[in-house]
Amino acid sequence: MRKLLLTACLLGFSVSAFASCDELKAQIDAKLQAKGVTSYSLEIVPVAQPAAATTAASGATAAPAKETDGKVVGTCEGDTKQIIYKRN
Repeated sequence: MRKLLLTACLLGFSVSAFASCDELKAQIDAKLQAKGVTSYSLEIVPVAQPAAATTAASGATAAPAKETDGKVVGTCEGDTKQIIYKRN
């Protein structure tokens, strides 16, 4: 019984990380509007990679992820993308 409960809890926590970015963005948008927040934007961006990880196996360097100047309010698609909140 304990193992079943533990497994259910772990799956519950990891499901949100694999959520669709569009669905999660819509949920966050709805929460912000419900709180009366106006003049903001939500943007889905790739997670920034450490400098050492940008070098591919072939020796070519990949373009680093774009620097953002907002607040990370969610992650999605297996923690490969972030949802960034910016006030306008």
